[in-house]
Amino acid sequence: MATYKNGSDQASSYREKLKHIQDLTPIDEPLISWDGHRARSPREYLKPSVTPYGQEVAEWQNALSGKQEVSHYRATPQVTPIRPDAPTMVLIFYPRPDQGDARPIHQSASYLKRIERIAQMGEQTILYVPPELTETIRDMRPDPHWWIVDSYATVWDIPTNDYQRDNFANKQPRLFREFDGYTDADGELRPVDRYNRAHHSAVCNAKAFIMYDAVMRNPFGSDRWMYIDAGFLFDDGPKDSDGMVWGDLIKSGLDSAKIDRAISVSRDTGVVMGEYSQRDGCPDINDECWSNPRRAWRCRQFIANVYVGNSLGMLNYSVRFMQTVDDMDANGLYTGREEFVVAFVALRYPNSVFSIPWFPLPHRLDYRWQFPGKLVFSRVGGPESVPPIVDPIATLYVVGYVPSRPSLPAGGIYVTSPKDHYEWEVRHGLTTRK
Repeated sequence: MATYKNGSDQASSYREKLKHIQDLTPIDEPLISWDGHRARSPREYLKPSVTPYGQEVAEWQNALSGKQEVSHYRATPQVTPIRPDAPTMVLIFYPRPDQGDARPIHQSASYLKRIERIAQMGEQTILYVPPELTETIRDMRPDPHWWIVDSYATVWDIPTNDYQRDNFANKQPRLFREFDGYTDADGELRPVDRYNRAHHSAVCNAKAFIMYDAVMRNPFGSDRWMYIDAGFLFDDGPKDSDGMVWGDLIKSGLDSAKIDRAISVSRDTGVVMGEYSQRDGCPDINDECWSNPRRAWRCRQFIANVYVGNSLGMLNYSVRFMQTVDDMDANGLYTGREEFVVAFVALRYPNSVFSIPWFPLPHRLDYRWQFPGKLVFSRVGGPESVPPIVDPIATLYVVGYVPSRPSLPAGGIYVTSPKDHYEWEVRHGLTTRK
């Protein structure tokens, strides 16, 4: 695999390419290409499973394939939207096959309990589950806005996984074992072995496909989308004044205006997702991790448990994620967890990933493993409470880069100070009070 002579050469090459970027970088012209070694491409294998909803989406599919494969489209939602501007949440849940080896938090009983909390939110939701779970999931909320897709018998039947069994079962675990150069000082950046499992890799890899597929199906005629992890509402989450876990979020619901605000930045080219805290460091474009497979564990800056975008933004991000996985596989880089891929997507395709820098939530909404993305697109805190949104190429990776789209500041309860960050670390035992 290609490597740069040194960090300066790598940064110089990348900076030069940044000067000539388009608003939407074509999938076959990424800014990092490892000498152009390529494998498969979504242009060849990505085809809608249904007649797409909407003219723009059908045209996008035709442009992707380079053919007039989709000659017609649906113009009427199959289900009347729950409200005119309602977003649609999308999630996937395929239980891990080795339940006996799983920690309680990763067992099906825990996940089903957390999916019930999502059902209680009452939002338009599309759920990808195996057929044997259809009735269980449907019983949680028997209404037409709780839309179940059970077309794929196993997670390996999802089109972007059907060729990945050997890769995720054998090649990726080998690449994971070859990671080196990390110590206890790297904290949460260190690779975690319990996530290095074929089934987990397949579920992570499927996220991009289900978002593509959901936009194609689009039973509610939505143009606001939120991907969520099936288990994102953990049992130990914050309680509201009535003692209900995640009660503030469940009772408030999603705020379309806050999602629109995020889309005003990501537009038709990408998505907005959260960042990790970066408290254990963050590699810039000079770092060897972008070309050295053994150091690719450093490339985990984004938490992909929640992200938002419009229809075209979701499609353009998803297909670039798929292409990045294909290219990383062809060049011996680790793709066994989607969070090791997202940073490459952001760098290879400017304007595909915008981010919410991590910040501590107000004490009443806080817990150790909170991430702001779970709350910032809800009505919690009122309309003035909005997150900061940035272009991570400028804020994390390339000093001096001036993005074409301006950042957005935090507002309301999400405005924080250095003292708030310090108090959060003290509260969770990450530092001692001075």
